[in-house]
Amino acid sequence: MVTIYDIAKQSGFAAGTVSKALNNYYGVNAETKQKIMKVAREMGYTPNANARALKAKRSYNIGVLFYLQGSLDLSQYLFVNILNEFKRTTEANGYDITLLAKGEKEGAEAFVQHCHVRQLDGVLIFGDYHGEVVQKLMNSDIPCVGFDYIGLQISGVMSDNYEKTKELISTLIGLGHERILFFSGEDNYVTEERRRGYYHAFSEAGVSPLPHEQATYANPEFAARITREFYPKLNPTAIVYPDDYSAIGGVNALRDLGLSVPQDVSVASFDGIAFAEVTSPKLTTVKQDVVGIGTALAKKLMRLIEFEDEPQEIITVAASVQMTGSCRKIG
Repeated sequence: MVTIYDIAKQSGFAAGTVSKALNNYYGVNAETKQKIMKVAREMGYTPNANARALKAKRSYNIGVLFYLQGSLDLSQYLFVNILNEFKRTTEANGYDITLLAKGEKEGAEAFVQHCHVRQLDGVLIFGDYHGEVVQKLMNSDIPCVGFDYIGLQISGVMSDNYEKTKELISTLIGLGHERILFFSGEDNYVTEERRRGYYHAFSEAGVSPLPHEQATYANPEFAARITREFYPKLNPTAIVYPDDYSAIGGVNALRDLGLSVPQDVSVASFDGIAFAEVTSPKLTTVKQDVVGIGTALAKKLMRLIEFEDEPQEIITVAASVQMTGSCRKIG
């Protein structure tokens, strides 16, 4: 079966441009359309050859919804980097991006109607998937993908949080750390996977873990406060924070307590954002593949938009555990 991606590769035009030309969409000049149609004919392209027919009457406009709680927002480097890759991939295929407000004042029904009025072909979602607005959107007829979503309603893309948390904790146990203070983020899909990895690593090692403690994502002030609270009580040899931002606050609090990293306590975190690489010492982290995640989100949403029978799925993008100067062997 010849697809628009085959035609795009052969003709040298973006897949979005090819799709517009094949569907007689406004905005493609006559010469470009003629070239694309010629290539399509030569390749034997037949739009109705099977169930994966291209959808018609698209606007080539994709919405991005940040439905976030607490301190998480668009200023966080992880989200910005993922969105940049998503934007790069979709724009290369002829799509425009529209940032969406939460829609809480108008209500969930009105928000979905707003998306229809804006003629959005699909929506990328970041944030809280239990909110009424997001639930209404995910149950609508608008194709959606979510970052860090692992439910059944829409497609999602996420890092292999369970596997890499387990690898990180197992590595720390191998370095002699049996008293690890694990600060998890707010309750969500990612947090649940990381907690599983934490406890399973200890189970496999035959060691009893310290209970995990609740923190919040991307909140260095809160991380500093709970570090000052729990370190004297539990006397851990290593602390794992929910993200690099939080780890910075935690390290500062440890220094306020007269402790040094990693001589007195080892520190690790998640995400692998750029500034974590220039801290002293450099943070041990589970680095997420923002290029791979952003690209996977874009490609999946475009397939959901363009093909009628594209299935929902959860896509896992491998992260990497990067052990650096903030952790050391003890014992």
